[in-house]
Amino acid sequence: MLKPGMYLQERYEIIEQIGSGGMADVYKAKCHTLNRLVAVKMLKQEFSRDENFVNRFKMEAQAVAGLSHPNIVNVFDVVDDGDSHYIIMELIEGITLKSYIEKKGHLEGKEAIGIAIQMAQGMSAAHQQNIIHQDIKPQNIMISMDGKVKVADFGIARAVSSNQQESHAIGSVHYVSPEQARGDFVDARSDIYSLGITMFEMVTGRLPFDGESTVDVAIAHLENPITPPKECNPDIPERLEQIILKCTEKSPEDRYETAETVIADLRRALINPNEGMMEQEVRKAAGEKEIETKPLSIKEQAEKKTRKNDHTEDISRQIERIFAAAGVVAAIIIIIVLTFVFLRLGGLLQSGGSHERPTASTQETTLPEVTTAAIAEGQVYMPDVRGYSKERAQKILEDLELKMTVTSIETSDTYDVGCIMAQEYPEGTVLEKNVMVAVKVSKGTGAIDLTELGLEGMELQAAQLLLAGKNLVVAIQEENNDLVPPGYVIRYDPLVLRDGETVTLTISLGPAMLPVPEIEGLLPADAEKELVALGFVPEPAGEMHHDVIEEGKVFNQSIPAGTLALPGSKVSYVISLGPEKPEEVTIGATRYIGAIDKQYNLSMNLGPGYTTTSVTVAIRLRQEVNGREVVRNLMEPRTVMGDTLIPIYFPRIEGADGVEMGYVELVDVDRNKVLESYLVSFFKTEE
Repeated sequence: MLKPGMYLQERYEIIEQIGSGGMADVYKAKCHTLNRLVAVKMLKQEFSRDENFVNRFKMEAQAVAGLSHPNIVNVFDVVDDGDSHYIIMELIEGITLKSYIEKKGHLEGKEAIGIAIQMAQGMSAAHQQNIIHQDIKPQNIMISMDGKVKVADFGIARAVSSNQQESHAIGSVHYVSPEQARGDFVDARSDIYSLGITMFEMVTGRLPFDGESTVDVAIAHLENPITPPKECNPDIPERLEQIILKCTEKSPEDRYETAETVIADLRRALINPNEGMMEQEVRKAAGEKEIETKPLSIKEQAEKKTRKNDHTEDISRQIERIFAAAGVVAAIIIIIVLTFVFLRLGGLLQSGGSHERPTASTQETTLPEVTTAAIAEGQVYMPDVRGYSKERAQKILEDLELKMTVTSIETSDTYDVGCIMAQEYPEGTVLEKNVMVAVKVSKGTGAIDLTELGLEGMELQAAQLLLAGKNLVVAIQEENNDLVPPGYVIRYDPLVLRDGETVTLTISLGPAMLPVPEIEGLLPADAEKELVALGFVPEPAGEMHHDVIEEGKVFNQSIPAGTLALPGSKVSYVISLGPEKPEEVTIGATRYIGAIDKQYNLSMNLGPGYTTTSVTVAIRLRQEVNGREVVRNLMEPRTVMGDTLIPIYFPRIEGADGVEMGYVELVDVDRNKVLESYLVSFFKTEE
C-alpha cells in the first residue's frame, strides 16, 4: 500500500489514496516531469503474483493507451517496478455516474440522453480499435466537474475477462449481457447491452434485475423480459424507452449493431422525445429499398420480446423473409423486362398521359417520360430525373447505361431532401451510353424551425448537443432569472434559421443577487426588519462580549455588508454582551479549563474540485450559560485552500464559570455552516 509522500520511478509523488476496488487501489499523484496531477492505479498483490494475468493486463492497457478520446479516461503509461504493476491515468476531478444517480434518485430524460451519448461516443472510439470494454456500468463512468462524461477501465476489464477460466462474465452481474453470462463470444453488442441497463438505471433509479444471489441475477438476464422503463417512471420519453428496450434485447442480433447507431437514435430522441421509432427490415435482394412498417406500441414490443425465445417463430420469420425477398426479386425482374420493352418500342407503347413527379416520401416504380424520336445504336435519350430520390435516379440512369455523379448538395425551396434538383443535360438530350451525368441533390429548404425542438427549459449541454446535430452554431449569453434554474435555456433567437447559421441561447444565471445590508450596531429587531425587507433570512447566532459594540446590539454578521448574495440566503449575527469585565486575579481562584487536539480534512466536505476552492473558516466555542447560548471565537476568520488539513489544537481553553461542557465548532464563515462540532469537557481548577 502506498503512502503520501512516496515516489514511484522518482517521478510520481503519491498525494493520497482516492479509491479502491476489487483489482486495484487508486491514488492521486503528481507527475514532477510534466508538472501535472495524475491517477495511479496499482494492481493488488493477488493479481501482481499471477504472471499470465500481468502480461495480459500490460498488453490490454498498452492497447488502450493508444486511444485518445474526450469521453475515455486516457491511459498515459504502463509501468513494471519489481513486483509492482500499475498504470498512470488521467485524473478526473468529479464523481461516478453511480454516485450521481444515487444523489439525484433518477435523471430526467434529456440529461440521461446527454450522458448516454457521451458514453456511447467513448465506446464507439474503442470499438473502432477492436477494444471491447466488457464491464460498462455506472461505477466505471466518471462525470467531471465541467460535465464531461468519461468511460474508465477499458484495459483492466479486458485483462480480467481473459483471465477467467470458465466464463467470460466479469464485473457486476447486474449489467452483464446474456452472452457474457453464458460464457459465449462477446463483441460490441455486449457493451451496448450494458449501456442499455445503465440507461435503465439512470431514468428509473433502480436496476431491472435483482435476486438473492449473483446466479439469480445472471439467470434473469438470460430468461426474464426487461420491465418497460415507463412502468417505473411514466415521465420517460417514448423514444428513449424504445432505445433502452432495443439495447437490452436478449439476442445480440436484435440489438443495435454499433454504438454509432445508438448515438444517432439518441440524438433523434433529443429532437422528438415522444415519437415512436420505425422498425425497419432491410432486404438486399437485387438492391431494393428499405420496407418501413408502422411504429410498434409498447405493448407490441413487450409481446415481441416474449416471442424472442420461441425457436419455432424464429424459423417462421426466416421463411417469411425468404418469400418476401423472392417476391421482391420477381418484381424487379418484371420491372427490368418492362424497362427493356419501353426502351425498345420507344413511343409506340407510351400511354401519352402525364406522369406525376414523385417527392422524397413517395415510392415510385414507374420510369420518367423519354423522347420518342429515332436514335442511333449505342445512344439513349436523357430522362428527366429531377424530383426523384438520388438512389432512384441512379437506378433509372443505370438502366439506360448512363452513369451519375453528384456534384453538390444545395438548399432548394422546390425539391425535397435527398431528391435530384438539377441535371447536367436537359430531358430528351441524345447521349452516348456510359456518359457521366452530373446532378445536384437537394438538402431541402434548409430552414430549421427551432420552436419544434423544445429548447426552452432545456439544460445547456443537451441544447448544444441537439443544435450541433443540426449543424447550427451556438452563441451563448447569460442573464438572471427568478423562474428558470441556473444553466437552463430561457429563450433563443432567431426562431427559424438555416443550416450553418448561428442561434443565440440565453442561459439563466438564476435569481439576481442583492447586496447584503450593514446591520452591525443595530438592535436585533431593526437588523431583522432590514434583512427581511430585502429577502434575506436573519439568524441569531448567540451572544459574545465585544469591546466596542455596546450590549444588546448586533455585530459579526456572517455575510459582510455589500456582499452580493441570493435572496433567501441566511445572514447570521451575534449580539454583543458589551466589554468583558476584567476578572480579579486572586490566589486560589477557580476556573473551568478544557483542551482539544484534532485535525479536520477540509476536502472531505468540499468534494470534487476542492484543490481549486478557497474557504473562509473560523473556530469558536459555544456554551450554554444560565439558559442562553454564549459564543466566542477561538480563531478569527481566515481564508484557506480546500486541500488544507486544519489543526484544531487548543491546549488551554477557559470556559464559562461553572459550565462543565461546551462545543468547539469549525465554521464555514461564507455559508455560515458548521463543518464539524467537537464536545469538550471543562474541569474546575484552582490557580
